[in-house]
Amino acid sequence: RRMPLILVLIGIICFGVFLGYPKYQMMKLEDEARHDLKSGGFAQFEAKYRPLMRAAKIDFSVLDQYPNIRFYMRNTAYSGTDLPEDVRSMVNTMGCESMESFRPMEEKARTALLNVLEEDQVTFHISLKNKFGAELAGHQQKFSACPNFLTLKNLEQAADPSPPQMTLTPAPAPSIPSPAATATAPAAAYTGSEEAAAH
Repeated sequence: RRMPLILVLIGIICFGVFLGYPKYQMMKLEDEARHDLKSGGFAQFEAKYRPLMRAAKIDFSVLDQYPNIRFYMRNTAYSGTDLPEDVRSMVNTMGCESMESFRPMEEKARTALLNVLEEDQVTFHISLKNKFGAELAGHQQKFSACPNFLTLKNLEQAADPSPPQMTLTPAPAPSIPSPAATATAPAAAYTGSEEAAAH
C-alpha cells in the first residue's frame, strides 16, 4: 500500500513542479528586466543618442525617475513657436513606436519586459522646446496604454530572433524644420550646460 501512495505523491510533486516552473522562470525574467530598467537602462539613451542629437543641433537628456522616464529635447537652432503637424504627431507617437524594437526579442524575455512595464505602470514623458526654452510639444503615456502593447504581448516567437535585449530603444527625436534665418546657426550653439536651462 505504501508503494502506490509514494508513487502518487511523486506524481503530484512532479506535476506541481511542471506547472510551477514556467511561472518561476517568468518571475525570474521579470526580476531581471525590472533590475535592468531601474539600474539605468533608460539613462543609456542619453549617451547613445547625444552625437546624433548634437549633429541636429538638439540638446537631448533623459531624466530617469522610474517608473517615470522623462525625455527632454531642445532645438538650439529653432526660435519659432509653431510645429508642423507631422512633427507634433511624431512627438505623440515616438514613445509607443520605440516598443517595436521589442519584436526581435526572445518571446519569454519580451513578455517579461512587457509585464514589468505594465505592472510598474512605466510612463514616458516627452518635452520638445525651442532654442529659448519655450515648450513646443509635450506628451506623456504609459507604455501599457500604447496601441501596439497587446500586439507585442501576443506576438509569437519570431522565426529568427536575435539575442534578447532588455533595454528600450527610443525612436530618434524629431527634427524641427528651421527657418532660413536660423538654419545657419553655428555648431557652437550646443553646450552641455544649456541642458539645465532647457528644463
